[in-house]
Amino acid sequence: MNKGTRFYNCDFQVHTPRDINWSGPKPVTDEDRNAYASRFVLACRQKGVNAVAITDHHDLVFFPYIKAAAQNEVYDNGDPVNENDKLIVFPGVELTLSNPPCQALLILDANFPEDQLIRVLHKLSIEQNPVSEPSTIPTIAIPSDVVNGLRDLYAKLDSIDVLKGRYIVLPHTSRGHKGILRRDFYEHYVKMPCVSGYIDGAIPDDVGLKNIISGKDRNYGFRSIAVFQTSDNRKDTFEDLGTATTWVKWATPTAEALRQASLAKESRLSLTEPILPQIFLSKLSVTNSKFLGRIELNLNQQYNALIGGRGTGKSTILEYLRWGLCDQIIGVEKYESESEIQKRRQILIEKTLVPFSGEVRVTASINGIEHIVKRNSASKEILLKIGKGEFEKVTEEEIRRLIPIQAYSQKQLSSVGVRTDELKRFIQQPISNELNNIAFGLREVSKNLKGAYGNLVRKKEILNEIEELRLQHKSVSEQVQNLRKSLKGLTEEDKKVIENKELIENEQTHIQESTNEIELFKNKFQSISESINDYPSEIKPDTALLNKEALQEIQSEKTKLFNSLKEKLSEITLLFSSESLSGYNTAVNKWNELKKTFDASYEQIKEKASANESIIKEINQLENRLRELTDSINERLSKVKELGNPETIFSDEKEKWYSLHQNKIDLLNKQAENFTTLSKGIIKAEVTKSINIERIQELIVSSFTGTRISKDKIDILCQKISDSDSPLDSWKTALDELNSLAEYKILEGKPIELPETPLLTESGLNDTNIQRIVEMFSPDNWLAMVTQEIEFEPQFFYSTGNEMQDIIPFSEASAGQQATALLSVLLNQEGSPLLIDQPEDDIDNRAINDIIENIWSAKNKRQLIFTSHNANLVVNGDAELVVCCDYKESSQQTQGEIKYEGAIDNPEIKKEITLIMEGGEKAFKLRKEKYGF
Repeated sequence: MNKGTRFYNCDFQVHTPRDINWSGPKPVTDEDRNAYASRFVLACRQKGVNAVAITDHHDLVFFPYIKAAAQNEVYDNGDPVNENDKLIVFPGVELTLSNPPCQALLILDANFPEDQLIRVLHKLSIEQNPVSEPSTIPTIAIPSDVVNGLRDLYAKLDSIDVLKGRYIVLPHTSRGHKGILRRDFYEHYVKMPCVSGYIDGAIPDDVGLKNIISGKDRNYGFRSIAVFQTSDNRKDTFEDLGTATTWVKWATPTAEALRQASLAKESRLSLTEPILPQIFLSKLSVTNSKFLGRIELNLNQQYNALIGGRGTGKSTILEYLRWGLCDQIIGVEKYESESEIQKRRQILIEKTLVPFSGEVRVTASINGIEHIVKRNSASKEILLKIGKGEFEKVTEEEIRRLIPIQAYSQKQLSSVGVRTDELKRFIQQPISNELNNIAFGLREVSKNLKGAYGNLVRKKEILNEIEELRLQHKSVSEQVQNLRKSLKGLTEEDKKVIENKELIENEQTHIQESTNEIELFKNKFQSISESINDYPSEIKPDTALLNKEALQEIQSEKTKLFNSLKEKLSEITLLFSSESLSGYNTAVNKWNELKKTFDASYEQIKEKASANESIIKEINQLENRLRELTDSINERLSKVKELGNPETIFSDEKEKWYSLHQNKIDLLNKQAENFTTLSKGIIKAEVTKSINIERIQELIVSSFTGTRISKDKIDILCQKISDSDSPLDSWKTALDELNSLAEYKILEGKPIELPETPLLTESGLNDTNIQRIVEMFSPDNWLAMVTQEIEFEPQFFYSTGNEMQDIIPFSEASAGQQATALLSVLLNQEGSPLLIDQPEDDIDNRAINDIIENIWSAKNKRQLIFTSHNANLVVNGDAELVVCCDYKESSQQTQGEIKYEGAIDNPEIKKEITLIMEGGEKAFKLRKEKYGF
């Protein structure tokens, strides 16, 4: 597990049988108390509580028992619970103060020395009831002469050497008799040194209270604090335990971690179970390399920041990740700078990995299913393991599709503003699956139009596609199974229905396959029945023969054979009639009724599991995708069987071609609108009229070779297509006119007059030009044009935000404006991991605070892996994991290492940030001013 922060479900006000108001038995002996503690720890696990604070009134007796039970917990099979999964137990006390007259929780580090706990009570003049007694003594408020206000409480606690910096005080944040938000208590609230408070149960729907704790109330100093929801459990049945909890993020369970979580509550606290990225890179392993040697790096699910001096290897780590996942540099053929990026990466691999036969291994989690990629620099072999399966050889493209990432090298974001290919990626990547489906459909239509020419090639293509779809099917199937198992709040009967979903899907697949097989052979026998009527051939009367009688006998036997075949085929054909298939159809209908009943139960169970809304949404999407994949695989398997006798209906396939392109435009338009929304209106994208006219122009020029039609006329035709209200419709019109000319020569009884071609004529093509097209332009030329997928080039504009609300071409905005806008889009998008090498090199410094706020929300939607020299991005962006790179020997600078890994509240990490990062100390000062770091 990585050394950064992660979320824990916390209940920070939990009482024990020592509580005077305890409901249930009050154990006294060590044996009985240990038994209770074990039951308590098990209840926490069953309720999904990861951390608790034991906070009896002025009493610490029960903490050691529960701490020991958590440390000694075992699974149902008797194996010890993994260290990372053990219940975290904080020692604490619920204090009752006289000044201010309120209650407060005092919580200490989880690893605070047990033998020092009593010092805390003595410092506050608290004498707890003897350990041998079943209950605490009645609570008496701590007098004002002992603790005179919350600041004095801190001073008293700080005077205990072992306690200073290892505690946090949470006042009761309510308007009730024990809360600090009662009328006229605002001065205590404003002046208190506390950064957070607690409340019994869930935070009430009280607008006034919410305004106070959100820093929106003048009377309370516009002071915002974090508030922890707690269950205040004091029942032996544990029925209240975990009913009101707070999700808190930390790396080490300390009071300081709780304070830091309170200070960065937008990032580190959640009152509901946080939604985290479900696609993330969890580990990078490099067997050996020249500069960094062996690398073993566990990554955080959310925001990872790689820091270090220049040349210490942080960019190398990012490049190893990208290379291991076969990430492409977009547009390397078109742009010199991107070619340079590709060359630098290749040199890096050849110099630092190949001489050592270094292998890069990247582990990714996709909806809870582990995917491991191994890419060897020497053998060039790429292997993939999904879940508990075996390693299989795969291609780069398969890795890119299964484990997609978005990655940018240094200063790449600020250089994409004039690059259509790079900007298109922002539109296309989020809908890559849909575009791939459309592309597949267009390829299908193209192959059908070309007919028998591509049969052999197509068979190989489909077999490859089947393997790719099966790989995707395997991944999605395991993801669905894993998500179904994670559903909460279901009965055992419900879980059985959920488990049976896979069986129903298997049955549906088998029935579909059976029906396809019956239909396939029905068509085959029908085709044979029709073609056999032309057989057998007869011996022609004028054929010269040496052994005439023997040949006539052969002919007779052959005729008998074919007559018998025709009879048998007639019988077989009848087997496919509705009457003959009635039994099969009845059985299928019977199963359909069973499936209908099952589906109704399955949907009811999913609706019942309301607490799993995000998981249910993901399951629905994955189930639809799984059905699509299964249908696609079955469809392709059928096509492989049918390729020996392909039939196409030309006009229908042509309409499909246009329809698929229209679907593509609609899809891109929708995503362009979403892109504009994600940029908060800063970038505007338009697609409808942005047909790639250059590609069309190339097709026309190539097809018109030999016609002696001038390029000017071709340019005019292309311009008319481009300028029309619907360029796709205009291109369709042009193709229809060209088709009529291409087919003119082969028409039977063709008319004297040439076909009318209004669009071509309006573009300046005269009768001579049209005649030359008829002579030189063949159906094969037209087929090459109509089967070419048309691309669309979105147009991008930048909103200046001035009073006039001017819109300018995106390429005319400054590099900083472009990069800042694009980064905002990336941070607002959901989906695959985002890797950027030094984003601060690109963005406008004036927008740094906006970017930081975007980072807070972004890391809940997608994993972030940045290298950076900007401390603000790391510190105030609240990176979950900071990886510090350095030279092993600073004087030699020939070998690097990962020096430290951890969260920003780790003292070593804080020191490294302050020493080596630009503005490190200033960033911490800013955090102090904002939060009191």
